[in-house]
Amino acid sequence: MKSKNVTLAVFTGTGNTLLMAGVLADELKHAQLEVGIVSMDRPHGFKLPEDSALGLAVPLACFSTYPTAWRFIDSLPEGNGREAFFLATMGGMSGGMEGPIRRVVEGKGYKPIGAAIVKMPSNYANKTIPVEENRARIERAETQVKKFAALLRTGETNWGADGLASRFLARLAHGQKPWRMFHSLFPIAVDSDKCTGCGVCGELCPEKNILVSAGTAIIGKSCQSCQRCVGFCPARAISVPGKPAEQYRAMPLDRFKAMQGIE
Repeated sequence: MKSKNVTLAVFTGTGNTLLMAGVLADELKHAQLEVGIVSMDRPHGFKLPEDSALGLAVPLACFSTYPTAWRFIDSLPEGNGREAFFLATMGGMSGGMEGPIRRVVEGKGYKPIGAAIVKMPSNYANKTIPVEENRARIERAETQVKKFAALLRTGETNWGADGLASRFLARLAHGQKPWRMFHSLFPIAVDSDKCTGCGVCGELCPEKNILVSAGTAIIGKSCQSCQRCVGFCPARAISVPGKPAEQYRAMPLDRFKAMQGIE
């Protein structure tokens, strides 16, 4: 990496991606690079400094990534030859999604210098949280991300191209239809008996799809099932009916809000 400044744009659900983005940022800072983290939740008005490389960090879901992340990536300013790299977290398989994202980034005039995908704990349908397994998976991911940071600095990384299948899945994920279908099959619902009306879910929702009315949170029709409300509800009042699960989040709420720039 030739750039000395890095802007790391992050979308995260229950914090897995944000946690790994923090590890990457710390490693780059140790190498005397200036690193800033911004949230993809607020794409409007994003400006990349002229002397900054761009890092994109997203979770992979349904062999793609979420509409919030795609909107941010699609609306990136022109790269003008600036370096770009990609970090993704996943629970299962990637579907080759680094390829379509490279195509968009390259099309906007960035120089793609590397991509890495790491496995993190599942945030969905954990009947019990496998604490030791999760700890080991996070430690492995941290090791991989640190190695990726070192390779970025020496210019020894690569970023794969896309294929027809991954391109199709990326195009499909751009719209709301597949996410609405997923939400209809596995709806996220609020237990009104547990909900305290605190409003944390609405504050955190990247789609601004949750309102509090008469002391109870109400989830709208634009849910992309990122699980953020499920993971961070203080009262544990939000879940997928019929799939009882322990609450998972990668970090405490206060740390999540601080890293997301939420006051």
